[in-house]
Amino acid sequence: MFKCIIVDDEPLAIKVLETHLKEFSDFKLVGSARNASKAFELLGKSQIDVMFLDVEMPKMDGISFLKALKDAPMVILTTAHRNFALEGFELDVVDYLLKPISLDNMMRAVTKLRRLQREEPLLKAEESYSLVNEPFIFVKSERENVKIELHEIIYIESLKNHVKIVTKKKSYVTLVSISQMEARLPNNLFLRAHKSYLVGVSHITNYTNTYLTLDRKSIPIGKIYKDKVLERLSPNNI
Repeated sequence: MFKCIIVDDEPLAIKVLETHLKEFSDFKLVGSARNASKAFELLGKSQIDVMFLDVEMPKMDGISFLKALKDAPMVILTTAHRNFALEGFELDVVDYLLKPISLDNMMRAVTKLRRLQREEPLLKAEESYSLVNEPFIFVKSERENVKIELHEIIYIESLKNHVKIVTKKKSYVTLVSISQMEARLPNNLFLRAHKSYLVGVSHITNYTNTYLTLDRKSIPIGKIYKDKVLERLSPNNI
């Protein structure tokens, strides 16, 4: 069962989504919000699995709201403009729905959510096996399942719904989100430094308050990750 909320300043848009959601028995609408402040309240009251989030809202728009969340649920962006889609995918949203939202497009988004829910237990099982038994992961790249030693991974970069895994020998592109990769990797070896980057801690050669250097590559430190990164790299914690 997916517990979901709708965040949109337009009552008609909320009504359309409510009507569509009734077609899917495994989706339960917990509530709706017409602004970011109310949405914060809903997210704080119960565990939410999916958020249908409008991009264009007064005071705080949907993109800014999503960036402000430390632990966001799966997100489906809703918008009247296609040009917001790219920025949304850079923030690891599952999909975007172009207004007016049709039932067919809603079905497409629901299918993606269901697929991610099915994959999650497999990712956790693979993570458990890798961390307990072997210091490596397998990823699908160019139609092959490739073995990558964890200690060889310098950094991982988000490319919309793909990631690029960079090692000293080679780079690999695989169809998985950076958040899914973060869930698979041990947090004692890897650090999320930016919405678009995961870094191998052992490869960090120096850092400032705004960037990390790994193998002559500068990685920016995102604002929402800054405190966690600097605390982790503090000499007192090494």
